[in-house]
Formats: sequence, C-alpha cells, structure tokens
Amino acid sequence: MVAEKEPNALEGDRKRAEALANDPVKVAALLTKAQEKAQRDEKRLGAVWGHLQALFRLLTAWRKKQYTVTPWKTIAWSVFALIYFVDPIDLIPDFIPVIGYLDDITVIGFVMNSVRKDIDRFLEWERANAAG
Repeated sequence: MVAEKEPNALEGDRKRAEALANDPVKVAALLTKAQEKAQRDEKRLGAVWGHLQALFRLLTAWRKKQYTVTPWKTIAWSVFALIYFVDPIDLIPDFIPVIGYLDDITVIGFVMNSVRKDIDRFLEWERANAAG
C-alpha cells in the first residue's frame, strides 16, 4: 500500500522547517527575511500581521534561549509558517494582485490556531517579564 503524499510545496516546506528549526543561525536568517517582508507588506497581511509579530518574538526568545518551554512541535510549525511566508512562489504566488497573499494569510492563521495555547503562554510570559 502506498501512502498519499502532501502537495509538493507544503511537503517540501514542512521538511525544510523541521531541518531548519534545529539550526538557530538559520532560524535567525529566516526571521530577518520574514520581518523585512512583513514590514513591507503590513497592509496586505491585515489581521495576521499581529500574529506574525508574536511568532517573530516567540522564535527570537526561543533562539536566544530566553524562553525554552515551547514544545518542539510549536517551534517547527512556527518555522514552517515563516518559510511559507517568505517563499514568493507558493500555492498562490505573492505577485498576483489581490489574491497573492491569501494562501500566506491562511497558512499563518492555521498555524496560529494550531499552536494557540503555546503562543498564549508565551505572551503571558512576555508580559510578566516586561513588567518585572
């Protein structure tokens, strides 16, 4: 029996995310690219822009070993979302007017919903550490 495969683009990004998440230097480079793209395209991203900012801060704190209680699954999903976001040629290429960012927004929203409890815990930790 042959197992069904995920679409190539998503499968490739998933495998890249798992490998890349093990390398803090590569995570830092990915964060830089994603932050630059998010700054340029804030208006196109709408409501998920704030979610991306939370993912950036979570991965930065994790990479710097300031916040290390995040489960590996959440790190891998977060890296996956950023890889997908920075890839201009994904399921719907970013250069297509109006709809080019719909898939990016969908993937970011899906990841945020999948790891919501871990993100909320991080945000609580972040608030506590900012106050103290």
